[in-house]
Amino acid sequence: MIRRTAYWLCLIFVMYVSCKKSGTTPPPGGGGGGGGGGTAPSCTSIAAPSNGSFVTAGSTITLSWTAASGATSYDVYLGTTSNPTTVLASGVSGTSTSYNVPATADVMYYWYVVPKNATGAATGCSGSAASFTAVNITAPAPFGYYVVGYFPSYRNPADVPDIKFRMTNVVIYAFFAVNTSGTLDVVSPTTLSAVIAKARANNAKIFVGINDGSGDGKTNFKNMAATAGGRSAFVHNVMNNVRTYGFDGVDMDWEFPSTSDGTDATFTSLMKELSDSLHRGGRYYLSAAITAGKYAGSFRDAIRNEIFAYTDFFNIMAYDDFNTTVPYRQHSDYALSQTCLNYWLTTRGMPASKCVLGLPAYGRPSGITQSNTVLTYKTILSQGGNPLYDSAIVTAGGFTNYTIYYNGQYTVKRKAKLAKDIANGVMMWEKWQDAVDGNSLLKAACDTVGRSY
Repeated sequence: MIRRTAYWLCLIFVMYVSCKKSGTTPPPGGGGGGGGGGTAPSCTSIAAPSNGSFVTAGSTITLSWTAASGATSYDVYLGTTSNPTTVLASGVSGTSTSYNVPATADVMYYWYVVPKNATGAATGCSGSAASFTAVNITAPAPFGYYVVGYFPSYRNPADVPDIKFRMTNVVIYAFFAVNTSGTLDVVSPTTLSAVIAKARANNAKIFVGINDGSGDGKTNFKNMAATAGGRSAFVHNVMNNVRTYGFDGVDMDWEFPSTSDGTDATFTSLMKELSDSLHRGGRYYLSAAITAGKYAGSFRDAIRNEIFAYTDFFNIMAYDDFNTTVPYRQHSDYALSQTCLNYWLTTRGMPASKCVLGLPAYGRPSGITQSNTVLTYKTILSQGGNPLYDSAIVTAGGFTNYTIYYNGQYTVKRKAKLAKDIANGVMMWEKWQDAVDGNSLLKAACDTVGRSY
């Protein structure tokens, strides 16, 4: 017995010396090496909610992070100080966990993740803490049948009488432009001030329309929205402009995000982040101009159903369906309106309360070059066009006596009624192009739906 005991003691001593020489120690329990190969993992990166974002107070959110090499589990710390010490979840095996956000609004929370393995835990992870703020994110109250009119920065507000502003309950100033830095350029401040004043004096809400300032109309949007940091900086800049100029809302005019280059995903993220900021406390509105929806493809498919919840209403551009080689084609007939509304409402399930049908206050020819031959509705009337018809013989842009196709009062009335029956409003591009007298298309729409002015 003594010899056998001595033998085992000797064997244990030999194993100990061998381990010391190799620089290793047996893992707890005598098993194989732990995750990480004897090295504790490094810190991870926060994925969502993104740093500085808003979440809805009283909701359940998902906290997620990137996987750390060698980590077998994660501890999640969360609190209301910048270096929280309270463990929200311990030993999480995946890269996410849920959190029930308290119902109290306007509270900022900080959180970080500590990866672990059998060797130990990562160190210094509190330095990468991210924050989010619990707020009341609620869409502001809708205000009935929308009558929306765009007003471009290059038009003179003095040309449009006050009654035309009273006909629209939303005026969209077109446009502030996204620049190469991913922020907004304020276009024609003097015109802006006059448009805001006229809208306010006539009880119309004023939105800022945002388009792309690059030559191709999409590059600055695409580059800005490509990263979380770019979107965050843009949203902060938008909110600063909204507060500075006293806008009631924002209209997004990205023409067009596409599934072919991934901007469908970044557009969706951007609209969510804009919605969260604008809807904080139910203060500001968010609308978007979108493709007509007649043609399948990357532009139409880029408008994901997710954004229906983020956006207060959509201005459907049901016009410009023209052709330079095929004659006798109306660019915005009644059938196009039916097709567009059927697609967005029935096929895609857009809420009818958020669906606004676009109307053109201009005409286009068909079968000839379009450049310099597009005329405003009031110019068409000045050349003898009939306000009740949808085509006229005009002269412009080097072409004489050609047929131009437009919407007269009869067609606008039909469209306004259709939009009242199955949708919730009409939009006009653009107010300045309309007639200022009894031949006005806006007047025809308002009279049809019973909107007083």
